Amino acid sequence: MRLLNIEVFLIINTISTIFVLAHNCLLNNKDYKCRLGTKTPYRFISNNDDSPLEYSGCVPRKIWLILRHGTRYPGKKYITPMIEKLPKLQEIILQNYKESKTEFIEEDIDLFKEWKITFTKDDVMKLTEEGEDEMIDIGERYQSRFPTLMPEIYDTQTYKFKYTATQRTEESAKNFATGLFGRHNSYQVQYPEAEHKDPVLRFYKRCERWHSEVDKNPDSQIEKDKFLRSNVYKKMLEDVSKRIGYQVDHENAHLMYVACGFETAWHKNYESPWCRIFSLDDFKILEFANDLEYYWNDGYGYKLSYEQACPALRDVFDFFTWETDEGPVVSIYFTHSGTILKLLALLGVAKEDQHLTHDLFSLYGENRAWRTGIIDTFASNIAFVLYNCSGVPSVLFMHQERPLHLSGCPMNMPCALSTMKALYPDQEEECQFETMCSLEKSSK
Repeated sequence: MRLLNIEVFLIINTISTIFVLAHNCLLNNKDYKCRLGTKTPYRFISNNDDSPLEYSGCVPRKIWLILRHGTRYPGKKYITPMIEKLPKLQEIILQNYKESKTEFIEEDIDLFKEWKITFTKDDVMKLTEEGEDEMIDIGERYQSRFPTLMPEIYDTQTYKFKYTATQRTEESAKNFATGLFGRHNSYQVQYPEAEHKDPVLRFYKRCERWHSEVDKNPDSQIEKDKFLRSNVYKKMLEDVSKRIGYQVDHENAHLMYVACGFETAWHKNYESPWCRIFSLDDFKILEFANDLEYYWNDGYGYKLSYEQACPALRDVFDFFTWETDEGPVVSIYFTHSGTILKLLALLGVAKEDQHLTHDLFSLYGENRAWRTGIIDTFASNIAFVLYNCSGVPSVLFMHQERPLHLSGCPMNMPCALSTMKALYPDQEEECQFETMCSLEKSSK
């Protein structure tokens, strides 16, 4: 397989390059807060420029918007280990410091002395205050960019809202509505009954073949497992063990990394002591391991992972009917990481020139396109905006509140709807979801 040097890689990856050059995390590569993977808070990559998006000869007609829920508390996989294991590790670190077995300075230890668990098992997966703020702010900014499309007065003829059957997406929707209509008026918003296996918002919950061949298949974790066995990762564990004076394995190192991510996301003006465990190089290694997992489970690793996202894209095209003005003008959905990543991959966003594999860390460690801490933070969002450009229906694509060029479309302007339909599945025969997701269909 051909390897690219970084200059060529950046030229070829125009989709990602245009996007990544626009925000702070890529301009400030030495900040560990930009290396927290899917636990990264949205404030590190948000676009605070809420100026109206105007294109000569173009008038906005409709907007289709989908958002990952805001910052949340840990899920079942991490909440119990964090509550039970982190205090024990805290005790070990403090004791080792007393015995001069660590490489910490007093400032680090002061953070560990003050640290305590601030949540319970009852908080599992619930939206946090930071998550509420993220949604309110994003709602306000989208309204500022599209004032004619997104009025401050709620009307069922204008707005359509929908969320999955989870507390975190429901509360995300309600806080986004607060950003649009104000706290009092947001209570008027009507929501349809939520579905756990929503065919548009959580299509992968209905794809049995993907669950069997990818999600529950150990083969999808091969590249991550190889990286965990690599000398690069083993050296990182040795360095961390030396730093805290205690031998750590991948499980403990990853748990501390996750704690650092969550606590950084929850608190704007607080530094988690668990972040002091790692050097910047350690963060890059942990981030790469995290990205390998998501790449092969939700991204480009398997065609089925992203091809099954076609119902979401068809929903966009169905919403963008040109012949009639009937129905809502604004469609806003609240979903999860798995949906965002698969839809991005179907669109060709953040695509490398080759598969992301365990042995490419040295090449892609700094400049790879597939970085979940940029493309899939908490509150990540995707928007399609339909314009009338001198009688031609055209679509502006946005990711993380920024216009983003899609391959095959013109630069710096909305893409003709006909071009979009030629590039992506818009007809039922191009989106045979039941067929592709049937366990009876053979692997490819």
